[in-house]
Amino acid sequence: MDMTHALLVTLIGWWLGGFVNGIAGFGAALVAMPLVAFGNDMALAVTSCGLVVLALNVQMAWNYRGHLDCSGGSALFTGGIPGAVCGVLLLRHVPESGLKLGLGVLLIAYALWGLCGTEPQPKRPGTLWGMLAGFFSTSLGTAFGVNGPPLAIYLSLRGGTQREIKAALGVFFIVSGLFILVAHGLAGLYTARSFTLFAAALPSVTFGAWAGMRVSKGFTDQTFRTALYVMLFVMGLNMVWKAARVFMAT
Repeated sequence: MDMTHALLVTLIGWWLGGFVNGIAGFGAALVAMPLVAFGNDMALAVTSCGLVVLALNVQMAWNYRGHLDCSGGSALFTGGIPGAVCGVLLLRHVPESGLKLGLGVLLIAYALWGLCGTEPQPKRPGTLWGMLAGFFSTSLGTAFGVNGPPLAIYLSLRGGTQREIKAALGVFFIVSGLFILVAHGLAGLYTARSFTLFAAALPSVTFGAWAGMRVSKGFTDQTFRTALYVMLFVMGLNMVWKAARVFMAT
């Protein structure tokens, strides 16, 4: 694919990703990555994705800053450091299909549990759960550009309104995103083309996120939670499908 076509699919993919992220609070990479990765190698797609997702979550955290509850942040931070190292090792040395299959099954099961009306009682998950969420978020984000599911599950268990959840997602994604960027940089994965794709995607994803947040203002908290579970379910199906195709091809 030439650079013109690469930029076009990047613009379209990240506008759609930003729109979904503005509604659900995460999911931009799920929507955009398949398009950005089309015609580009995985390392390029993942590094440009990390830059875009960080910028997107700075915007979301700022928009919902008045509803922020940072409790549990230190546990996420602690788990994120080894997660970033693990993600680089996964990206360089380990096939992604097995890990994505396991995560996809977990997401589908959790989403169905929520959609069937089994609402978790809001509580403060322990430090260990926060560390695990931080670890898996940064490891998956560093390796595959998808860091949303572990944090979304953690925050849905913690409870809160849609604005509180979005504010926390934005801030925690910034922490996770910084770990991912540092890990990619230390591993020497950035190229000039990574920053070119980022520059093209930034205005597109920002406008898409603004449109999604405008739409989500009409949602009740229950509707928002349903959208959150649907996003987790779709993300899980996407991961399982991609992993299954790899297994069938071998």
